Formats: sequence, C-alpha cells, structure tokens
Amino acid sequence: MRNLGLLLQRNAFLLTFLLLLGVSFGVLVRHDGSARSSWFRAAGGLAAGVEGQQQQWRDYLELAEKNAALAEQNAQLRSQLLSMEREGSWYLDDGLGWNVTTGMLIKGPDGLARSMALGTPGTDGGLTVGMGVLSNGVAIGTIVDVGERYSRILPMLNTAGTWSCRVGRTGPVVPLQWEGRNADRLTLSDVPRYTRAEVGDTVFTSGFDLLFPDGIPVGTVHSSHQSGGSDFKSVSVVPLVDITSVRHLEYIRNRSDSERAVLSQPLPEP
Repeated sequence: MRNLGLLLQRNAFLLTFLLLLGVSFGVLVRHDGSARSSWFRAAGGLAAGVEGQQQQWRDYLELAEKNAALAEQNAQLRSQLLSMEREGSWYLDDGLGWNVTTGMLIKGPDGLARSMALGTPGTDGGLTVGMGVLSNGVAIGTIVDVGERYSRILPMLNTAGTWSCRVGRTGPVVPLQWEGRNADRLTLSDVPRYTRAEVGDTVFTSGFDLLFPDGIPVGTVHSSHQSGGSDFKSVSVVPLVDITSVRHLEYIRNRSDSERAVLSQPLPEP
C-alpha cells in the first residue's frame, strides 16, 4: 500500500489531468449535440471497421474449405462431362466414361530436366499408376508411382515424358515434349508442314496415349519453326497453367482402363 501511495503521489498531476479531461469530454458530449453526433459517428465507424476486418479474416480462414468443396464439385461435373457423347442429345455413358478424383499438389517440378512432382492422395484415394493428371481441366502430367498417401507425378516439365497431342481438334497427332530449358515453353515436334498452327491456337490431347481423353486442353501455340527443305516443323507451346505452382489436382481414369491396357498390348511373337 505504501508503494501504491507513493506511485499515486508521484503521478498526481498526470492523474488529475486525465480525470479532468474525462469529465470535460463527458460534459461536452452530453450537452453539445454536434459533439455527441461526431462521437457516435466516429465510434460507429470504428466498430464497423473492426467488424469488417473480422469478417475478412473469417472469410480467409474458410477459403480453404470452400476451395476443397469447389474442387470436389468440379471433379464430379468433369466426370459426368467426359462420360457423355453427343448423338443428337447428351446422355451419360456409365460403362465407358471417365472418373475424376481430386487431390492436392504437395511438391511441384523445380524446373530441372528430370524433376518430379508429388501429390495427394495415394492408394488410400483409389489412385493407380497411369492416371492422367489435370489442374483446372488442363493436362499437366501422369502418375508414375503410388504410395499409400502420396503419388509421384511425371509432369510435362520433364524431358523424359512424351504426350500425344494435336493442334486444334482435328490436326495430325504429334508428340509433345519439354526440351528442358524454358519452363514456359513445350514443343510439338515432327509436325507436318501443311499443319495450320497459328499463334493462339489451342493444343489438345489426342487420346492416343490412353492417358487422357481426346480434347483436353494443354496450351496455346506461341510460334512455329521449319528448317529449310524439311517436310516437318516444330511448334512452341505455352502451357495454359503454370505447372510449377498449381495447387488443386484432378486425377482422371477411364472406367475400362484394364480392358484397354490388355487389348493395346502388342501381339506375342509366333
């Protein structure tokens, strides 16, 4: 108590000033309408600002859950869309359609020639080797190894991978590869010189490698180069998504993959 008395005595002037300031402010607000109005307006604005900031934080914290729910809905819709054929009207083909499973990218390719990617889930999510990998509906790679909870992905940014693609939906089928230099460029090689490849044309999967259905977008034409006298040219392609920084993944598999894999094997030697 003695120390408290000494503290109050030492700061008596400051405490008296604050007390009188509080009394003056109270009298001003109580008896002056304009001052009272300004006070309530300022207090209301402060409260509204605090509430708005809290709402932004709540929305931010709920964003991950909303994104996961939207990714799941997109996967279900993509499964239905890829399982439909057009014969006068749209109908769902339950026997020969495609299944889409959602996941997340844990580690993306780092731009090295043989870098791999890592995603979830693994066998616990029903994933198997050979499934195509999409992000936002764009082809970005394929599964080459599966663990219990994780999957190893061969991305298109890997010099070991080759994908069957075409310029437009009716162009000739040609291989798509990455040359290991620019992460923003893929290359279509051995493109017949008569093939129309204008800047901005979309490059699609052909479906011939059995990894993706026909018509999944990959990128757009950036430029083309033809050596003198050659019957073929190479086409530079800009991926439609940044493969190094995507987040949500979609794994795609045909419902009749086992049958297709068996029938696509070469005939045994006589």
